[in-house]
Amino acid sequence: MEESWEDVSWQQEETLKEWYVEYIAVVNQEKFHHMTVLFGEDLPDAQRSLLHEVRRMYSSSVDSIDITVIEMRETSGVTDTTLFEGMFVP
Repeated sequence: MEESWEDVSWQQEETLKEWYVEYIAVVNQEKFHHMTVLFGEDLPDAQRSLLHEVRRMYSSSVDSIDITVIEMRETSGVTDTTLFEGMFVP
């Protein structure tokens, strides 16, 4: 028996989370300190996003790239906007 439209169970898509990442890239013995915000459903997805970013940024480098992740955490959505009131103009 076929399922009707109302009987079909729909899986909810996971929302993309925002991840703060701080890392150091060593390219040709030169050290670069990076801070970025990436998006991913979970930690492995955020790590894949970081890999894509590093490949994009250093695509012309033929030598090895050493990456040291200093911090990688999901950002919180709680921001006290009153701290910034009057300080910044869009």
